[in-house]
Amino acid sequence: MPLLTFFFLCFVWGTTWIAIKMSLEGLPPLLGASIRFSLALLLLAGYILWKKVPVRMNKKDFWIVSASSFLMYTLDYGLIYWGEQYLSAGVTSIFFATFPLFTGIWATFLFRSEKFYWNKFVGLILALAGIAVVFFDQLLSTRFDRMVSWGIAAIILGAAGGAMSVVLVKKYLIRINPVALSFHQMLQGVVFLYFFSFILESWNISQVTPRVALAVCYLGVMGSALAFALYYWLLQQWSAITLSLIIYITPLVALIVDFLVFAEVIHLQAALGMLIIFSGIAFVQFNPQQLLQLRKRFLKRG
Repeated sequence: MPLLTFFFLCFVWGTTWIAIKMSLEGLPPLLGASIRFSLALLLLAGYILWKKVPVRMNKKDFWIVSASSFLMYTLDYGLIYWGEQYLSAGVTSIFFATFPLFTGIWATFLFRSEKFYWNKFVGLILALAGIAVVFFDQLLSTRFDRMVSWGIAAIILGAAGGAMSVVLVKKYLIRINPVALSFHQMLQGVVFLYFFSFILESWNISQVTPRVALAVCYLGVMGSALAFALYYWLLQQWSAITLSLIIYITPLVALIVDFLVFAEVIHLQAALGMLIIFSGIAFVQFNPQQLLQLRKRFLKRG
């Protein structure tokens, strides 16, 4: 079940890059994110009332949720929506692929919630290089003017914030019901997003088309309400670094969907990039201690 959930999240979040780009056609970035998560909140609230999920939270947890919410929604999603105005989905995914690397740094060195293994960081860097290879043509054709550079900086800062949020949740909040945790975090996140949207943006929704509305609904239902509850449930089972590998697989989902649905050719460069990504993931999942144990067993039998 955890593995199926992992691949489901890879598929859903692999398609949200395109949906975000579509939503930006008719909505300002922060307002679009606010509406997305407002819709998700309504669905989560309905589920909580239906299933009578306990949502009470002590004061200490509340403040940790506030910090993680600001990092995840204001920094991560707010900056991703803003930055993707100036970047293609492929180039955005390259720089957002720093998320697992930041997760490893925060979890290992800042919060010390996971042990340091050299193979994990080699694997994270290798997989990041694979993402760059897959989307190298888009990266090469990008004109790095001032706003594009600011967009790239926003995406990287957002990745760092989102990664820190996940590590905070893993260390201090993982005992909380995943649905209740998603609700509390999203509720505070929406307040942050609406606040900054009200200050910084003009709320003009005259250009909202059915295509934009459909994208926002998909992001709210599949990419937020369902995905975050499943993500935090899966975080109870796996380490933060392992779960962050979703970020490396989601860009490949778009390529595979294009191949299966639209018969787009997967070029040799993209195939090579995929191979590098999966090699990096294999490095991350490689456990030297298990290998030593197997070697000892083999020698004993010999």
